Amino acid sequence: MFKTGQSEIMGTVLTEPERRRRRTPQEKIAIVQETFQPGSSVSLVARRHNVNAN
Repeated sequence: MFKTGQSEIMGTVLTEPERRRRRTPQEKIAIVQETFQPGSSVSLVARRHNVNAN
């Protein structure tokens, strides 16, 4: 925590960049197939697998 005048700034020190997970073609297909299930949405499936919905 750093004090600057009357305000305080909280910070987090990152030691390593977050690595991108590499998925096999089979894993990718399984993720896409989840979006075809009734009541499922691309956004929810993407969040569950920590991927971007785009």
